[in-house]
Amino acid sequence: MARGRGGAQRTLLASLGDGVSCRYLLRFLSLFVLLACPAWAARWDIVPTLSVVETYTDNVSLLPDASKASDWVTQVIPGISIAATGDRLRLKANYAPEVTYYARGQEDNQVFNRGNALGVAELAKQLLFVEAGAGVDQYDVSPRGPVTTSNVNVTGNRATVANYFASPYVRRVGAYIQAEARFTYSGVRSNDTPELSNSEADRINLRLANGPAFKVLTWDLAYTRENIHYEETSQDTEIEVISANARRLITYTVGLTAQVGYDYYKRGVLVPASEGVSWSAGLDWTPSPRTRLAAAGGQRFYGEYYLFDFKHRTRLTTWGASYSQNVTTTRSEFFIPATTSTSGYLDTLYSSRFPDPVERQKVVEEFIARTGLPPSLDSPVNFFTTQLFLAKRWQVSTGFLGVRNVLIANVFGEDREVLAGDLLLPNAPNATKQTGTSLVWNWRMTVQTTLNLNGAYSRIETPFVSQIDRHTRVGMVLTRQFQPRLFGSLGYRWRQNDSNFVDSSYTENAGFASLQLRF
Repeated sequence: MARGRGGAQRTLLASLGDGVSCRYLLRFLSLFVLLACPAWAARWDIVPTLSVVETYTDNVSLLPDASKASDWVTQVIPGISIAATGDRLRLKANYAPEVTYYARGQEDNQVFNRGNALGVAELAKQLLFVEAGAGVDQYDVSPRGPVTTSNVNVTGNRATVANYFASPYVRRVGAYIQAEARFTYSGVRSNDTPELSNSEADRINLRLANGPAFKVLTWDLAYTRENIHYEETSQDTEIEVISANARRLITYTVGLTAQVGYDYYKRGVLVPASEGVSWSAGLDWTPSPRTRLAAAGGQRFYGEYYLFDFKHRTRLTTWGASYSQNVTTTRSEFFIPATTSTSGYLDTLYSSRFPDPVERQKVVEEFIARTGLPPSLDSPVNFFTTQLFLAKRWQVSTGFLGVRNVLIANVFGEDREVLAGDLLLPNAPNATKQTGTSLVWNWRMTVQTTLNLNGAYSRIETPFVSQIDRHTRVGMVLTRQFQPRLFGSLGYRWRQNDSNFVDSSYTENAGFASLQLRF
């Protein structure tokens, strides 16, 4: 893997024509403009922004201390946020490219396209719908290389990934039966790296379930079939899953759950299929709309299977704990909404004060802009690969909302084991063990001034090469609201990786100043 300046970077001109640029977002928005024609009565909110960030870092490439080099980095970030709500249309999109200039390493100047869009349109009332989405962002390719959350760092271990999907579906809901048939076409593009081949996929989802008339006994039948075609390899993937689920109330708040099904996963022509019967039994406890606990255990083709999910919120706090096991792919992870997003925690904390989800979304977005909170907490690195793998994940999180303070924290863990037929390979090249924790504290010092303190620690083990990396990061950001739509920030971060591999340890000190104007 390339290390150092220019290892995986392109010129500014080349990045403007990159195949994973914003055109996917533009196509998505154009599609929804056409689909939304019968729903122009929807309320549209359009907010343009412009940010300028100046950063000084003493280790721009996250190299060992003996080789590190400093640089001044200027980022100009024009942005636009679009939200539409109506009886037959819901749309949320934002696009904020980072135009990045380096004072010393001008060959690294680049435009980093960043944005996402998601919308649902009802084409035929209560019958025909279409959901579509697109996104483009930068991700760390491998947990074995330098890991960063900032595009300022030129590490050679970071790539731009674009994903998009379109999903028309038919849904009918009756008092006793509800049914849905959905087709999804999706694509993932990553022209920066050979580790993740460009891919396209077709997926069919069929679902038949009870209607709202059923209270004591509820059930559903589901069938999924997906074919993933990777352009640069013949190792295409076929997935087929069928399941039947039931829930039987034994008291007003407690239910017994059961599941039975069959899984089929096939990658390429050389490796045998991973397949077998699945079953589980469990308990579901929902004493109030604010509290839910679900737990289950059973068997799948790879061995024992467990599930745990707990959520609880009060007027000022939110709590969560979960454990899951899923057979998945790297490309699939790009379509899963981040469970560690700051806006997600704040949305839950503000749910009591602002019951209307549209109003609450605006309040959360304005709060993040005013206080300079980071977009998300730390989470496991999504290792770039075309292989099928089993992800065993657990997470514990909490959030507190005070008069002048917001505190959000999480602890997480993930084990990735590669699938080879019905075997799990915990020591395969792409297998990892990751654990970590992160904390964000926001203090509103005055009406116009806030202070954010954040810290994170993670341990990443790659058993195949016996590599262990311990990443530590701390930072602070002081944000001031000068005018109703003008914000300024000063910040500092310190980052360290302590690795048992030669030339993999590094430290970084960085400071930055920024201005943001919301039009």
